[in-house]
Amino acid sequence: MAESPGADSNKTTLRAEFILVAAIAVVSVLVVVLGSLLLSGARLNTNEYEVVAMVRAVRAEIAGAARGQSDAETLASRYVATRNRALLADYERAKDVARDRVRNAQILAAGDSEVSASLTELENLIERRLNILDAEVAARPGAAVLDQPHEDIYTRFREQSDALQVTLNGRIDVSRVAEDRAHQRLDFITMLLGALSLATSGLAIFALRRERQQWRLAHQATEDARAKAHESDLAKTRFLAVASHDMRQPLHALTLYLSALERRVEGAEARDILQKMDRATQSMVGMFAMLLDLARVQAGVVQPEIVDVPLQEVFDRVIAEHPGGNVDAAPTQAIVRTDPNLLERVLANLVANAMKHGGGKAHIEARAFASFVEVDVADDGPGIPIEDQERVFEEFVRLDGRAGAEGLGLGLAIVRRIAGLLNVPIRLVSAPGRGARFILRMPLVAANGGAAARSAKHGEVTLAGANIIVIDDDPLAREAIAGALRDVGAEVRAGSNEPDLSALLAQGATPDLLVMDLRIDGQLQGIDIANRARAKLASPPRVIVVTGDTGPETLAMLRAAGYAWLIKPVDAQSLSEAAAAQVHAA
Repeated sequence: MAESPGADSNKTTLRAEFILVAAIAVVSVLVVVLGSLLLSGARLNTNEYEVVAMVRAVRAEIAGAARGQSDAETLASRYVATRNRALLADYERAKDVARDRVRNAQILAAGDSEVSASLTELENLIERRLNILDAEVAARPGAAVLDQPHEDIYTRFREQSDALQVTLNGRIDVSRVAEDRAHQRLDFITMLLGALSLATSGLAIFALRRERQQWRLAHQATEDARAKAHESDLAKTRFLAVASHDMRQPLHALTLYLSALERRVEGAEARDILQKMDRATQSMVGMFAMLLDLARVQAGVVQPEIVDVPLQEVFDRVIAEHPGGNVDAAPTQAIVRTDPNLLERVLANLVANAMKHGGGKAHIEARAFASFVEVDVADDGPGIPIEDQERVFEEFVRLDGRAGAEGLGLGLAIVRRIAGLLNVPIRLVSAPGRGARFILRMPLVAANGGAAARSAKHGEVTLAGANIIVIDDDPLAREAIAGALRDVGAEVRAGSNEPDLSALLAQGATPDLLVMDLRIDGQLQGIDIANRARAKLASPPRVIVVTGDTGPETLAMLRAAGYAWLIKPVDAQSLSEAAAAQVHAA
């Protein structure tokens, strides 16, 4: 019976895999062998370097011993001629130098018997010469000194030194030859290893491609799931790249400076312009903070602050982002329980989506029922087909063929995540050619003005008589915070880091409140600086920590510190109210 084509294919595959495994095994053995040779060559190279270093060190010690002996001879002659006993101490030190240097040379050459023997002979000759000098120094003035064979000692010393230099030179020559050979061998081995590494990489790539092909065919469903998870991680990575601590700083300062300017402008028209600028700035701040909050939602560290919220105030802030009149909202007196900032960001995103994809206009409306309110954001665009109505809430999804479909496709994905965090159901009603309507449902507190007191504008805050120190390493933010606190009556001193704070305290400052930026000189050390400053004072001040870092570790650090804290950008009213609360609590 003839074998089937499938059996032939299996045999071919097995044969190819056997050849591949055998080739990889051979290359691996060669790599191990060559690696061992490379290590051996490296050790030989290191040994030759050590020999050269030993020769140079021995030469230096011999030269030092010769200088010591020469100095001893000179000092002995001067002493015999002058009998100046002050020279004896220098004479003894010179002898010690000569003896110590030759001993050091012995220690350095301990592994070379020939060099050690030569050094021993040199040491004996130096010792004999020093003994002769000692006899000359000890002799009484005018007393005869027995003749010593000086010339014989010098001759033997020179001969022995010359022989030792020849030996040392030979060691260096041998070391250099061996070093050159080692370098050549190492270069050859390195090139061979590189070639084998390339061959191994080629085989590995070939094997990997075959393995991936088989694995893809066998586990297509698993691959699809893995791809979706990878896309989700990629979306998170792209978002985190957008969010930056440094981007909060100018928004933080801009918010405070606008508040300061508004307090100084008296003309009605100018104040109206400034108020619109402030609303637009707050809208920009909210949009930016929404991006950062998405990352925090994904990390599970965002905790909504649920309060009673007048919907009209939220609608007004959303409309302020589009002063051209393309966004309108039906008046409402409904008050709901939710997080006002997160709700505003949800509505702002829905409006932005309507402006981009729904014909350039958006309409907001609130409909109150017995126990809940439905908020609609509607547009007059081309509508969304039923089959795409679930996909539009996914990250990086943009429907093809839409005008103005630029962007990353994150808007509605952010809406769904924040709505889920607020436990606010959201649904989409749309059909081709009939526009789109996004509907949010949230708990109703009141449908009239009965709770208007809750939404009244913040009262005036005063910090008259309060002594406050502001520490922030960003000059713009530091001056903006200090100016906002001075405008409500506080006596404010400011610095950029811990040395500035210590200097202010040394000058006698006794603050009631310390407003401390968390990140000082690039490090999250604001809390530690505040703790050290409080420890120096008999009456420790209260502390407000201001930060633009919103990571989970940072938030945990702030909670553990026990101090009040504000997230940048901070408006002047919130800053003043927080400062007043801390000062009054103190």
